[in-house]
Amino acid sequence: MLKKILIITSGLIGVTIGTILANYLITNNVFSNLLNPTLLRLFVTVFIAILFVIIALLLSDKFVKGIYKVEEKLSKIPIFKVISTSIGLILGLLVATLLTFATDAILSLEWLSSIISALFYIVFGYLGFVIGYRRGNETLNIFSNKLGNLKTDSENKKIKKIKTKSKLLDSSALIDSRIGDIVETGFIEGEVIVPEFVLKELQLIADSEDPAKRAKGRLGLECVEILKNSEHAELIIDNKFKYKEFSSVDDLLIEYALKKSSTIITTDYNLNKLATLQNIKVLNVNDLSNAVKPILSSGERVEVFIQREGKENNQGVAYSQDGTMIVVENGKNFVGKNVKVEVKSVLQTSSGRIIFTKII
Repeated sequence: MLKKILIITSGLIGVTIGTILANYLITNNVFSNLLNPTLLRLFVTVFIAILFVIIALLLSDKFVKGIYKVEEKLSKIPIFKVISTSIGLILGLLVATLLTFATDAILSLEWLSSIISALFYIVFGYLGFVIGYRRGNETLNIFSNKLGNLKTDSENKKIKKIKTKSKLLDSSALIDSRIGDIVETGFIEGEVIVPEFVLKELQLIADSEDPAKRAKGRLGLECVEILKNSEHAELIIDNKFKYKEFSSVDDLLIEYALKKSSTIITTDYNLNKLATLQNIKVLNVNDLSNAVKPILSSGERVEVFIQREGKENNQGVAYSQDGTMIVVENGKNFVGKNVKVEVKSVLQTSSGRIIFTKII
């Protein structure tokens, strides 16, 4: 598009210059013996226009590339730099203008006054440009600090009234029960919400004929009771949210979080991914647990108890106090014993960390 505009503009400039040149030739009777004025004007105008178009075609690619390079560099310059540089240049030219008036009043020689005036504009324009570009940031910071100090008490109160997002608990996080300990530490702020459909799911699990499921359901209900009695949590059991009875709990949690702009707390990997795809903030208890585990670095030495054989030949497997798997090279013959090992490397996986060691 820019190339086309450049060619068209060049053609129009060629027509203009060609017309002016043709008028000059006709006025001075140049080529009057060869062509009449109309043909001369037409020939010169078309010739100059075509010449300018050809030049534009030859140089347009380089010209467009140059413009794009300048545009790219200008786009990387912060806006405050552009503003401060423009202000500095204007002030520099203004000072040069005032000095020029003074010089014209003092000097009687016009040519000397013109030279000094040109020097004033070059020097002070350049100084204003450079100072505005290099020191403009400091000037703008002074004004911004002054404006910041003029904030009213009402604006400060509005800032303080900003609320944190409510936290939405799913059944997996309640069954996991670690959320109760996390809340007690004060790391969770704001409202903690348990919707009615989550409680119903916990109740169904607690009434299951499977003893393992029944134990999990009861553990989740006990966690709700703990959160309800906690002084560190503002637990809300929401039974006013209207939902479809036959919808899956994950879909209902997504719908609830979108409507209420809530953050979901879960340990469910699939729910985590589904919510993240819909731009819902998710706090995964497992991610928090992995983040706060102490990290063993390469070369560090520890004593471990090898509990079982590993998958690979001659490997032994131990566990740290926080449950991190420790793979011991040539540890197969030391199963059931304490050994001192040195850390070789640490691997971070989606399920946690794995520490690879060797016996020393």
